[in-house]
Amino acid sequence: MKNTGAMKSDALIDDIKARLDIVDLVSEHVDLKRAGQNYKGLCPFHTEKTPSFMVSPSKQIFHCFGCSKGGDIFAFVMDYENMTFQEALSHLAGKAGISLERIKGGSSAAAALKEVLYALNREAMLFFQRLLASSGQARAYLEERGLSSGTVEHFALGCSAGDRDALLSHLKKKGFSPEQIKASGLVHFGERGAHDFFRERVMFPISDLQGKVIAFGGRTLSSSKSVPKYLNSPDSPIFRKGDTCYALHHAKQAIVQKNYTIIVEGYLDAITCHQHGFLNTVAPLGTALTAGHVHRLKRLSSNVLLLFDGDTAGAAAAKRSLELIFAEAMTAKVLMLPTGEDPDTFLRTYGPERFKFALSKAVSPVEFLMKLYGKKKIEAAKYALSLIPACPDALLRDETLREIASWSGLNEHAVREELKKIKPKPLASPYGARSSAGDARQELQPKRERRDEEEILLNIALSLPEKAPSIVRRLNPDTMEDTLARRVFEKMRTLMSDDESTSSLTERLLALCGNEERALITKHAVAPHIDQQYVDRNIEDCLDKVLLRGIEGQIKAAERDARETGDTKQLHALITEKRKLLQKIADTAQR
Repeated sequence: MKNTGAMKSDALIDDIKARLDIVDLVSEHVDLKRAGQNYKGLCPFHTEKTPSFMVSPSKQIFHCFGCSKGGDIFAFVMDYENMTFQEALSHLAGKAGISLERIKGGSSAAAALKEVLYALNREAMLFFQRLLASSGQARAYLEERGLSSGTVEHFALGCSAGDRDALLSHLKKKGFSPEQIKASGLVHFGERGAHDFFRERVMFPISDLQGKVIAFGGRTLSSSKSVPKYLNSPDSPIFRKGDTCYALHHAKQAIVQKNYTIIVEGYLDAITCHQHGFLNTVAPLGTALTAGHVHRLKRLSSNVLLLFDGDTAGAAAAKRSLELIFAEAMTAKVLMLPTGEDPDTFLRTYGPERFKFALSKAVSPVEFLMKLYGKKKIEAAKYALSLIPACPDALLRDETLREIASWSGLNEHAVREELKKIKPKPLASPYGARSSAGDARQELQPKRERRDEEEILLNIALSLPEKAPSIVRRLNPDTMEDTLARRVFEKMRTLMSDDESTSSLTERLLALCGNEERALITKHAVAPHIDQQYVDRNIEDCLDKVLLRGIEGQIKAAERDARETGDTKQLHALITEKRKLLQKIADTAQR
């Protein structure tokens, strides 16, 4: 008997897929163009100049022939947004207009708390917005910073009260429990009682990629020097400061379209850039750029423009950022503004055209470092060389090395010899033990051995599901040498033993498979290579060749047994079987 909870979950997934079209979903992030029966675009998961990312509207799946990612709408959202399955389920249910109450029954306590915190943070945002309407001081500050009413509304800016527990009281009235409020980090519960974390501040809501409010930043309105100018929400179950960039939700579409991200230092820098049309701008949350920030940004584009204040602190921040960017094999440009200027003041003083011209003068990391170090060319070259070992992209490493030699005037051979002495710097991974260098090592591992016949059979089975039962019945997994294709066929066999129907075969198969298997399935399901006139002959040819390899393997084992026991009966039988099969293959080829 099937698990009732699982059946409900399957029904919910089917309902979501029935309501959402993968082409519409992917088009929110990728510029897709019709290519025959499919759609094609530049892959959002790796950098490429020639489109290799395919979306099949008929099968409701995607596959990239460059990086091998593939799957259905759930796989796309999980990879693109870095979500768990449960988070993707919640996100897609919302887009499909399905009540989240259907999800909560089977969700964990942690997932349920996250949903509450999203609602709580949204309520806090609305509360801060209402307070802004009645706060002359906060509105005057925003006007002084040159922000239009449209920009204030677009970024949902607000302000917090000076009272000790104004937000706490409001959230209690809205039905949130003390435990939920404490988990949000918006209220501090200490020995002297509870009090609002943000008081008398201009409030900047911080959203995730889907636009859900997950935290806040606050700029003080107090003149007291003992009060921190900026505060951010503490980390919570839905917010990690080191992974979150301000304005990324607003910027993500422009980043994909322009294929680069402008990184500035502060909230108002980012907001002012957006107000003046530079929509691909984001900012770390009042802290240095982290590996988590860079990893997230790379999902949208592998190109960044670092925009820093023209002072010592700005130069130091640029150097730290370059270490992280090289470790992710991203391409960077650096622009240092004139001393005393930041993007906010520059745009308000000189306007967007002058700002655009300034951006065009951004330089490569090597040129930036050479100019920064001035006459200390060798010192600059050594620092630039120290960035290279952590970079997993061989072409980028080589290009950077040549540029170092060119800018420094040093002999390229000597520069290469110096590089050999440098060990990669250990970098903090954005997600636990995983790191860019580790990912690179995985990519450099030997690729699996492929057997064309086995993949042809898989292509036919997925493209023409009515042929699948016959292929599965006649194909002996023990004779297959491609272990990945064998695992897929074994799962296909399991599906057909439960239900002989071939409807939605690809979709049902994807639900059973892991990442590697899904990539192989979507590769063949998205791009069939079927000649309908000769499909049956192709099936026979491929099955015979797979069988032949199996017999050849058995012959080797029988030869070993014969040497040990002296019994050649089994060996001769296998050789006879091989001859018959070879004759059959030869006869088929002559037809």
